[in-house]
Amino acid sequence: MVAVTDSRLQISLFGEFNLVHKGRPVSSFNGERPISLLAYLLLHRQTAVSRQHLAFTLWPDSSDSQARTNLRNLFYTLRHALPDADLYLAADAMTLQWRPVVDMALDVAEFEAALSAAATAEIPEAQIAQLERAITLYRGDLLPNNYDDWIIPLREGLRQSYLDALRQTVHLLEQADDYRAAARFGHRLIQLDPLDEPAYVQLMRLHALGGDRAGVRRVYEACVKSLRRDLDVEPAPATQAAFEELMHIEAPISVPDQLLAAGQIRPSPLPVPATFFIGRETELAQIAERLADPACRLLTIIGPGGIGKTRLALQTAVSHKPVFAAGVAWVALTALQAPEQLAATIAESLNIRLRGVAGADTELLSLLADKELLLVLDNFEHLLSATELLTQLCEQTTAVKLLVTSRQALDLPHEWRFDLGALPLPEEESAASLAINSAVQLFVQSGRRAAGTFTPTETDYLDIAHICQLVGGMPLGIELAASWLRLLSCAEIAKEVEKSLDFLTVTLRHLPSRHRSLRAVFDYSWSILTTEEQLILLRLSIFHGTFSREAAEQVAQANLSQLSALVDRSLLQRTADGRYGLHNIIRQYAAERLEIDHDTYAETAQRHSCYYLRWLAEQDGPLRSARQKEALAEVVLRMANIRAAWHWALIHQQQKALLRSAFPLFYFYEVRGLLSEGEATFRLAAESLQQEPKADGRETRLAICTMNIYQAYLGFRQGRMAIAEQLLRSAVVDLQALADDSLLRQAMHYLGILEWSLGHFADAIEYLQSSLILAERQQDRWGAVMARVYLGLLQHDRGQLGDARRQLTAVQPAARELGDPRLLANTLLIS
Repeated sequence: MVAVTDSRLQISLFGEFNLVHKGRPVSSFNGERPISLLAYLLLHRQTAVSRQHLAFTLWPDSSDSQARTNLRNLFYTLRHALPDADLYLAADAMTLQWRPVVDMALDVAEFEAALSAAATAEIPEAQIAQLERAITLYRGDLLPNNYDDWIIPLREGLRQSYLDALRQTVHLLEQADDYRAAARFGHRLIQLDPLDEPAYVQLMRLHALGGDRAGVRRVYEACVKSLRRDLDVEPAPATQAAFEELMHIEAPISVPDQLLAAGQIRPSPLPVPATFFIGRETELAQIAERLADPACRLLTIIGPGGIGKTRLALQTAVSHKPVFAAGVAWVALTALQAPEQLAATIAESLNIRLRGVAGADTELLSLLADKELLLVLDNFEHLLSATELLTQLCEQTTAVKLLVTSRQALDLPHEWRFDLGALPLPEEESAASLAINSAVQLFVQSGRRAAGTFTPTETDYLDIAHICQLVGGMPLGIELAASWLRLLSCAEIAKEVEKSLDFLTVTLRHLPSRHRSLRAVFDYSWSILTTEEQLILLRLSIFHGTFSREAAEQVAQANLSQLSALVDRSLLQRTADGRYGLHNIIRQYAAERLEIDHDTYAETAQRHSCYYLRWLAEQDGPLRSARQKEALAEVVLRMANIRAAWHWALIHQQQKALLRSAFPLFYFYEVRGLLSEGEATFRLAAESLQQEPKADGRETRLAICTMNIYQAYLGFRQGRMAIAEQLLRSAVVDLQALADDSLLRQAMHYLGILEWSLGHFADAIEYLQSSLILAERQQDRWGAVMARVYLGLLQHDRGQLGDARRQLTAVQPAARELGDPRLLANTLLIS
């Protein structure tokens, strides 16, 4: 029904007929005939209708006199069924008419008005709003239970208008890169016409552009099912080909400028917890109460490592997704080492790209200024120098709320503290009472993961309660203790933990009691490892984030059996995709021991750096081939380790490793649009290399030139023209002196692009042609194709359209053979 509260009469003809008078439904319309007459008069309300024409229309098979008699009787019935009928109905001897009154709302009229407003709207946002209003008003076909001949063309016309509104809305939303919303309307289209194959293809494309491959498959399977059921045919070859192609494309790597301009954000999916959430009902309710308070903008969950801050925050995030209009964004900070990268990391979790023109913080604040969003920042304790950004988020946005987990308070004016304690310790002695305690439940659940057949007895419950008390009710301590159920009984675990606890209580009294309990679990777990397993765990602590089995073998010299042993002891986690990772607290515990052993630390860090920079260097080819999207994803997966490896090589003056890996790292930053981070990485590298004692040596000079070239181009992409030009010109001079044609080609190429952007076309052509000559001399096909492409684009920019088209057409076969999607796309820009 039309939602108009100030009208005396509200009538709905779409879907089920409905009439409301002064806020009350009218049920006096018996049968379809009065409704049919009412609908005819409403839909022809612009003019008086001849009684003779109306009678013939409603009773085409009756005699003229009988039809007119039927009309008189039906009009009499309508006048008595319609409240205040004389206000709305006009009649004389020859005609009937619905009076042109304003104190009435008709859904069909509002539908048509919304479509008219959409057609005259000057901006897409206004057009979308009017189309969505029209779509909302259309709650079904026009009086679907009416089978009169006169209504059929009107019903079909309105239905087509509705379909057109859906198609226009899908098109406009796709242009605005709001693929999820476009897909919602696309689903309506195929529901209305389940045999429309082009609609299925369009909907598959929307899911693909939104990165939802599962959605692409679901839509195609629905298409197959509908065609087989209704027509007993398979989808057309074009539909099948579209499905195969769309299943192999990625959502756009870069966020278009218009998306940034519109301020749209798309939080990434929340992490999927590996276990059920147990207990903490009171804490969840208290956090929800605080977040609901308008005065609470920053809530910090504070507690020691292993207390369950992350799990509680994740459960809160899941439950609050429907509460915030822009959703909930999860920002994992464990692997983030540089506080200045916090804004970029938050932006990445929101699937938005910072342009880098203004400062990252300023740009992020602008994008979030009016968003109703819950931002969850997990593990903030090592980024306390970045708290200024949190203050700015509280002060310069209107509806962003921050939920932070940290081992210590942030000490900010806007901060609301939530001190998280241990799980409630069991007090009752009966098995039935103990079984419902959350700490005990956590132990049982963890124990069943370690030993699937574990079913606690009454005696076991008493021992489990004792273990929970020994570890202070700390979730991580409980889980680690339970992991030994594969080898030990509950009583044996309790005894071993108790021994370590006594020792720590005596020797480490300066630590908080909860830390003593947690360290007891860590020390116990450590003490029963073999010497070999201890060494492996130490070496594995060098990794940041997850790592592959191959990396563990190369860096930590760990074989599959050793990795499996650590997984069994819950000291090492194996992810669903077959990778490994240490819980952050365990990694820190092991890392402390590793750093004490200086020789082992240096040896392991060196292998780690060599492994990841060598791996990165090997991605040079894939990153510039048809495997680019897969290579980018692999680099993203390893980026935390790559940063650490790069830093180690830099401070230990390992120029060869830096030189081998510099271009793939640069190309990754450029293609992914991580311009600010990339520029900072190469700028800091150049500054560090220039301070070395042998900075005037050939290898170091080449390394400095390399860093300056990549720093310059990434800076140029952010609008820093002057410094970029200075760095590139200086690099050209140095590289000519050093006679390194490979790096010189790159410097010439990027300098050519820069001069083009400045409008210095002659200089740009000279540099690009020099780059081309150097590339051909070195048989560098990718470099040569890149130079030819930019020469063609430059010609187009100068108005030499024919030459540009010939140049780009000629280079397309080589670009296709090389397979680099980004390179190929540039050849097609003016096709």
